[in-house]
Amino acid sequence: MKVNVQVEEQESWRRVLSIEVPADVAEQEYTRVAQRVARKVRIDGFRKGKVPVSVVRKSFKAELDQEFLETVVPKAFGSALDETGIDPVTEPKFEELSFGDQRPLSFKADFEARPEIELQGLRGLQAEKQIPEVTDDQVDDVVENFRKGQATLEEVDREAIDGDVLLLDYEAVDENDEPLPGRKVADYVLELGAGRVVEPFESSVKGASPGGTRTAEVPYPEDYHDEKLAGTTARYRISVRKVQERRFPELTDELVAANSDLENVEALRAKVREELGQRADRAAVERMEHVLLEQVVDAHPFDAPVALVDGLLEDFVQQRRSEAQYRGEDPDVVDADQLKGANRDGAERQVCRMLLLDAIARSEKIEVTETELRERVAQMSMMRGVQPRKLIEEMGGDRFLRRLSREVRDKKVLAFLVENAEITEKTVPVEPDGD
Repeated sequence: MKVNVQVEEQESWRRVLSIEVPADVAEQEYTRVAQRVARKVRIDGFRKGKVPVSVVRKSFKAELDQEFLETVVPKAFGSALDETGIDPVTEPKFEELSFGDQRPLSFKADFEARPEIELQGLRGLQAEKQIPEVTDDQVDDVVENFRKGQATLEEVDREAIDGDVLLLDYEAVDENDEPLPGRKVADYVLELGAGRVVEPFESSVKGASPGGTRTAEVPYPEDYHDEKLAGTTARYRISVRKVQERRFPELTDELVAANSDLENVEALRAKVREELGQRADRAAVERMEHVLLEQVVDAHPFDAPVALVDGLLEDFVQQRRSEAQYRGEDPDVVDADQLKGANRDGAERQVCRMLLLDAIARSEKIEVTETELRERVAQMSMMRGVQPRKLIEEMGGDRFLRRLSREVRDKKVLAFLVENAEITEKTVPVEPDGD
């Protein structure tokens, strides 16, 4: 579409385009819209699809004007972008629309543009790859966790201690020890010392024997997630049905063969060492990728588009509120202004990273093929135990696929930086997981 366009450069990367569609072009577009509407409307005295355009223009002027603007304004905006070479990173805000018979269509489009980045120095960056060295102690820890994971529970007739697993029935009672309706729980499994229940409840059954009964008084804080219990003190009568002790087996070839696809302890240790090394190597590569990307960010300073930064900060606030709600807290206690202020610098740098990854991908023609995307979806589907189509549907359809495609592309960009960097290697001990 032919348009006349003027560009106003505002602060940072904000751009305002003054766009005009000449009167003859606007009239042609309006006529096309009217013809399209004429084929669909019904008017007494005319067969469907045979209503004259002149009648439609007179009888449906408001509807035609609306459809004309919805059709032609985005089209004209696209033509203006093609002419100027500007690439928006936010949706445009259309303002000051003006049109009429034998008059041009004119309007302004206000948006933020993609920063113009002149890439340089992408090859020959320097980074250190820390090659992990797995120790015998680390292998021993994982093998020991495997052994403990094969523990069995054996019922014992003694007082309960930390590490025991109890089978309980309990019910809420009033001050006279009378049961409260709807507050009874049966077959509750509690591991002492695991910290999975409130402390007064757990303390009450420590030292209890099978068949014993205990009473617990549990004060709940004002902000407890269950409104019925918040700010109250509940009284529970607890019946201890079983006390079970964990019995840990000896680490033998037979234990390994029975509980894995490996034949013996030696094979288990070798597999653990290999997996620890692979995991640590992946972490080392990711650290190296991060170092290289930060060098690229430092070498290409530019102002991050404000709208993208604000959007990232808003997502962060919503995430914190969701986390608070999940913990049973009031999401409104999250101070959005304080959180945004404290994290603005980090959000600006993250936006710069994202835009630089985009720029490198375009410059180096790094794209994601359909095969690569399908393989990534298949990997995620296998991990979650669902069919690929079901996974895509549950994760948000096309929006999920676009996000996943970007993740795969970003990994390819980072691999490009590593491939073209000068890497030195250093052997270091594997860091423990910390869990």
